[in-house]
Amino acid sequence: MANDRLRNFLFRNVGGRAFVETGVEAGGAYTEDGVPVSGMGADFRDLDEDGLPDLFLTALSGDTFPLFLNTAEGLFVPATYRAGLGFATVMRSGWGTGAYDLDNDGHKDLFTANSHVSENIDAYGHHRYRQPNALFRGLGDARFRDVTTEAGPAMQRARAHRGCAFGDLDGDGRVDVVVSVIGEAAEVLYNVTEGAGHWLVLRLKGTKSNRDGLGATVKLTGEKGRVQYNHATTAVGYASASDKRVHFGLGADRAAREIEIRWPSGIVQVLKNVPAGQRLEVKEP
Repeated sequence: MANDRLRNFLFRNVGGRAFVETGVEAGGAYTEDGVPVSGMGADFRDLDEDGLPDLFLTALSGDTFPLFLNTAEGLFVPATYRAGLGFATVMRSGWGTGAYDLDNDGHKDLFTANSHVSENIDAYGHHRYRQPNALFRGLGDARFRDVTTEAGPAMQRARAHRGCAFGDLDGDGRVDVVVSVIGEAAEVLYNVTEGAGHWLVLRLKGTKSNRDGLGATVKLTGEKGRVQYNHATTAVGYASASDKRVHFGLGADRAAREIEIRWPSGIVQVLKNVPAGQRLEVKEP
């Protein structure tokens, strides 16, 4: 849980019946400097491709957007500057966010919806109330490059952005973004990335598990042996809900050699040799 000027919370599930707050003990409560940030949005995804979901948060200007890497021991290590996100985010004010593979190259990218919290901040220095959104391209191993200025004219518009939701709106396999704007119509940002890689989308249908398969984890092995992880969720960012389908970018791979789905019920389902370029409905056995 991202908190405003208070340490982050991490509620660890205890036997499916209760939660214990362990943010400090787990290492996700504070930044590398040992201070809290004005946290706004959060996403929980595997960003360094080790099978463990990592934490990415947005925050207000003057704070970095923290990134915490998940370790095999269930602890989190601050990695904001190592990831290339420190100096790139400290002057931005972020709200909604999401970790999605927007160019389908097999690495998750980071999108943030930006705007300062104070409407009159323009009169008091170099900060601006209306800000462009930001895009950080995933380079692999939880490292990112700020590509906002290369992402098209729609990404250069300074507005009072807040929430953002993600999903393939036009069915072309590229994840699009809808961003809410204070006092104005929402922005619909269609993903028109040229040269995007192959893709695969899974729509999970639970039987013993919940109907939408939320909480299911998915391990995908590409035709050349590369492994990726994702999970079914709608809960990303700030004041938003996104598409429940699980999206994978496959890069040059034209198929997935194997897809392993671990359903919330505990059932493990394996699919073999799944062609790319399709939206596949998978029913829990």
